[in-house]
Amino acid sequence: MTLDSPPIIKNSRTLLPIRAVVEAMGGTVAWSEAKKQVAINYKDNSIVLIINNNIAVVNGAVKQIDENNPNVVPEIINGRTMLPLRFVAESLGCQVSWDDKTKTITITY
Repeated sequence: MTLDSPPIIKNSRTLLPIRAVVEAMGGTVAWSEAKKQVAINYKDNSIVLIINNNIAVVNGAVKQIDENNPNVVPEIINGRTMLPLRFVAESLGCQVSWDDKTKTITITY
């Protein structure tokens, strides 16, 4: 699928507006402006992420988004909520692969 806002690589991780991806898989995304929080649900999985916070709640368990890079956080960039793709996809039970030759990300769910 093509996104309406391009992915961004920051801190060596790909961030993207995740709503289109999750909804294409049949999941839901909810945004709380007051809490600056994103709640994602897909099948039996749930993720809650907070803007500029490197901790998330996955299926009720607190997890660091990237144990190797504490600078990886959800951000609002150019008015769009950008989330770390691999963390979100893998937390939802998906597989993520990167093709360096074509610069293409494939999510298998």
